Amino acid sequence: MAANHSQKSNPQPSFAALAEEVLSHAQAGRDVIQDFVPLADSLEWELGQQYLRERGNKAFISDASPIPFVINNDGTLSRNAAEVFYASLVEADTEGTLEPQIFVLELGIGVGLFARFFLDHFQELCAKHKKNYYKRLCYVAADRSERMLLDVLRHGVLGNHAGHYCVRQVDALKANEALPGDAMFRQVKGKPFRAVFLNYLLDCLPAAMLRIEDGRIKQLCVRTCVARNVTLADFTDMTVKQLQERAKSNEPRARQELLEVYGLFASEYDYRSVDAKKVPHAELVLEFARRFSKHVLHSYGAIQCLTHLLDMVHDQGFILMNEYGHARTSRDDDFEHQRFSYATAVGLNFPLLKEFFGEAGKCKWLEPSGDDERGIHTRLMSKQPGLELNVRFQQMFGKDAFEKLEEPIKKARACVQYGRFELAASFYQEALKLQPRNWVLMNEISSFWTYQMRDPKSALDMAKLALTLNPTCSAELWNTLGDALYEFGRTGEANSAYTRAMAVNDSDVRSRYSLAWVCTRAKKYPAALQFIAEAFALDKTGQFRERLLQKQNEVLVKQAMRHQQEYLLLINLNHRGVITVAS
Repeated sequence: MAANHSQKSNPQPSFAALAEEVLSHAQAGRDVIQDFVPLADSLEWELGQQYLRERGNKAFISDASPIPFVINNDGTLSRNAAEVFYASLVEADTEGTLEPQIFVLELGIGVGLFARFFLDHFQELCAKHKKNYYKRLCYVAADRSERMLLDVLRHGVLGNHAGHYCVRQVDALKANEALPGDAMFRQVKGKPFRAVFLNYLLDCLPAAMLRIEDGRIKQLCVRTCVARNVTLADFTDMTVKQLQERAKSNEPRARQELLEVYGLFASEYDYRSVDAKKVPHAELVLEFARRFSKHVLHSYGAIQCLTHLLDMVHDQGFILMNEYGHARTSRDDDFEHQRFSYATAVGLNFPLLKEFFGEAGKCKWLEPSGDDERGIHTRLMSKQPGLELNVRFQQMFGKDAFEKLEEPIKKARACVQYGRFELAASFYQEALKLQPRNWVLMNEISSFWTYQMRDPKSALDMAKLALTLNPTCSAELWNTLGDALYEFGRTGEANSAYTRAMAVNDSDVRSRYSLAWVCTRAKKYPAALQFIAEAFALDKTGQFRERLLQKQNEVLVKQAMRHQQEYLLLINLNHRGVITVAS
């Protein structure tokens, strides 16, 4: 009995407890740069924001894993937005409420192509219907990143619309501070903007992932550590202590030094208790959790931004947002954030925003039919939307409209897959009629004419047409032009096109691989090997590895054959010289 009593008083740890202890010990052995803080206060978030400010448009066109931008910048979204905007102006003009000068705002301009194509199509609409709205329009292209604005100006993205745009540096969370006092609005009575466009902006604003149980709130926190199996000395002279000191500093130089070694960090996540008083709009979150889900993505940065913008938009005007996130909420939802290159983003909680703005009566909240199935979601906010605005919005952004655009493209790709190239060409022609300014589609069609139809001349003309729309923001377009020229036998011009691709994206692998082909055709084998070596160094994803190895072997064989021929020729010359002397 004593033995049994002793055994009961000293119970052995459970298997689960032992396993948890092992994991805790493994985690505790890591070098911590910043301890647990809310996501929006973490190094991961702050360095991601700094990356966007300093990298400019190269964040979208030059990184190994760039931030996605094509879906908002292929011309289709711009055309749809211009159609909705034009309908709203006609309605206001009919009612006699349209002001002499018309202002629109895009916040978070990215590479600037949305603005370019919007202005292109809006100008055409006004000319077609003999309206002077374009002449009265000023497009305010705004971004927090000065570098982003400078890149748009330096590359002349909006050059075709001189006098109809201006750029402004604006923090999306403080738009109410920067814009109302701007000199260009001094003559404007009331709210200045007839429309505001937000594309992949709100998901870059602070958010909190919350878990609510029994009225208590926990929020996702992040701890930043040195990644496993990383020896700091192999990458930087800074010690762990120095990194920790820089993480505590708000100095720009300290943040820059951390950004340079950002790839060495890893993040750990845990939900920690938080005082409800420190959560913006806590009552909204608690009520939302009670009705829908204990996991709530709180898009409080988006709420702040949209609240300020609504105060600057004409009551008959609108805010049009195109963002990724969750369009519907279930009790099982558990939102997560994403990394795009070095930037961190959090998809929007659209139902929560609808509760705050639409259901609370702050504005009308419009959703297009069938939007749930799309990867990007469109919403329109307006205090007094007119009937024509509502109708046009549904026509341009509803599911049927996008399916109509996508159907011929899908059919063309299916035909290509099964070798039915002539039928594919017909479907591509149909697709281009529906999207005449879609440079991404033109790029695909050009490649099709080069390799499937074996008509590089037609491919060349299509690529050139696409480049008139987007000469500065796509290395792939220049590569496609180079392919057509190469297949057409115009090797020198192909060389120039691939070189232009490298100018757009200085770390582009494909252009270097293609230049290796150009140099091989010209029998410049050392130059070909040089381009292959550079491509190997830049191919961080390994996408081109096999092709580069194959090309390298081919060039080495050709170079060896040339060296052998030169050697044999030299021996032959020496032999002839000996014979001459002897005779």
